[in-house]
Amino acid sequence: MSINNQTLEQLEYLLSKLSRTFPSDEENRIMTDISFQAKSDTGELNVLDDDDHLLATTVIPDWINNNQENFVDIVTDTLRDFAQSRHVAFEELSILHPYTLILVDDDKETITEIYEVDDESIVIDHEDLMQGLDEDLDAFIDNLLKD
Repeated sequence: MSINNQTLEQLEYLLSKLSRTFPSDEENRIMTDISFQAKSDTGELNVLDDDDHLLATTVIPDWINNNQENFVDIVTDTLRDFAQSRHVAFEELSILHPYTLILVDDDKETITEIYEVDDESIVIDHEDLMQGLDEDLDAFIDNLLKD
């Protein structure tokens, strides 16, 4: 998925606000996750901390009056692509690792995890990570029992 220039500019603006709120500081990291809340009627994208304090907000013009059924998928894909392309900037925020970028609804309930920052690895799509695990474990057990 490619992010258009206008959307990219707005997401860069949000990242710059986060960078000013959580400047790189190894010694004074805080514990929080970052929540994104998208509103399809206004195109507004809010960024919140764990205490639901508003950290930044912008308007994504492509999302204004977006009544498509797959609006959440569009937002999720856009934010995942952006987070992956700017992973170094997200890793440098003075937030205690691991932390997660999540998409929340109007009631601040988690819809999906967008991105996870960890000291050792970055997991982008948890659904793909666990896919096929049961089959792999069954095959492993079968091989052990054969011997």
